[in-house]
Amino acid sequence: MALINPYNMLTCIRIMRPVVTICLFILLVSDAVAQIPRTTAGQFQYYGEILAENTTHTIARAKSFFNQPFLVHWDTVASVERPANLILTGKGYITVKAKLHDIGTPSFVPVGLLMRIEILNGHYRYTIDHFEVIDKEGRSKYALEDKPESVKSLVYDQLLQNTHKRVSFVIGWLKRYMKEE
Repeated sequence: MALINPYNMLTCIRIMRPVVTICLFILLVSDAVAQIPRTTAGQFQYYGEILAENTTHTIARAKSFFNQPFLVHWDTVASVERPANLILTGKGYITVKAKLHDIGTPSFVPVGLLMRIEILNGHYRYTIDHFEVIDKEGRSKYALEDKPESVKSLVYDQLLQNTHKRVSFVIGWLKRYMKEE
């Protein structure tokens, strides 16, 4: 069995320390590109199906979910109700903090979306899709899946990343809200 020479090990650590430091610095400084899930057609979409213990309670919670303040700014909400089945659809927007240009301070960019909650016997499904960047008057500027040539890559990546964070927060809130008694 060979013994490890402590002098060689210390030399190796001294040599590797700057390499490890540089790698960690690069990871911390660089922003990872958001991983917004896509459908087979290429459209951004979040989807989940969750078991529900009490269908009546789940229906009541789903109806009141679209009234949550500061979560999503809902423009319209519609529902279709049948016995033991409910489909709620909300169209609205979230505000995402992103730079509109390479230089300058970030501002809030409204990103429109469509959310559906469908309650069936024993479970509910949520779907969030139809993401689009909208202007202050609520008009569509472009679909989030289609980066326009005029938008710089750094700005677009930041918009995707912050949209992903905000929608993930909304989904987490939905799951907790639907469970509460």
